[in-house]
Amino acid sequence: LSTTVLRLRLVAQRPVRYRAGQHVVLWTSGGIARPYSLASLPDEDRFLEFHVDCAHPGEFADAARQFKVSDPVRLGELRGGALRYDPDWQEQPLWLMAAGTGLAPLFGVLREALRQDHQGPIRLVHVARDDSEFYLRAQLQALAAEHANLTLEWVLRSELADYLLQLRVVARQTHALVCGHPDTVEAFAKRLFLAGLSRNQLLADAFLTRS
Repeated sequence: LSTTVLRLRLVAQRPVRYRAGQHVVLWTSGGIARPYSLASLPDEDRFLEFHVDCAHPGEFADAARQFKVSDPVRLGELRGGALRYDPDWQEQPLWLMAAGTGLAPLFGVLREALRQDHQGPIRLVHVARDDSEFYLRAQLQALAAEHANLTLEWVLRSELADYLLQLRVVARQTHALVCGHPDTVEAFAKRLFLAGLSRNQLLADAFLTRS
């Protein structure tokens, strides 16, 4: 998907019941296990999709670079995590804030919200190291062209501090979902609280810093 993000699509031998925002432990044939968030959407995609950050060396990422079609990958425990879409939010503002491959589960949540005909404004923010890492940009722009209530923002990590300073929560009913590197998740969370967002209206999932 970019110079450092690998898209991994798996076809399960048996149906897997899951919802947007969940993650699952993946096992290589060599016994390396890591949890990864699902970027696919149940009942829409015939595969399970994961986005693997290969920017830094890591046992799973190194193994994933060598995967070939038909290689086996075992699925471990499916976990809920904090991220989800609630139909009760349909009329309310929804903010999706991702850092790096934190976009993966939020891409699924976004598609679920649109599938359920979310009526409130949706704001998706993606933070990345450089311009080349704003992956899924074309797909997101296509969705925004179809849905007038979807707004997209791309923020370089070097500009995040300035971006956060101007962040304002206009509607008190806003729900924010934040995902990615722990430092960025914490920065978003702190700023959202200072901007007036209630703690029970923020759902955050910080990724492990290893791959």
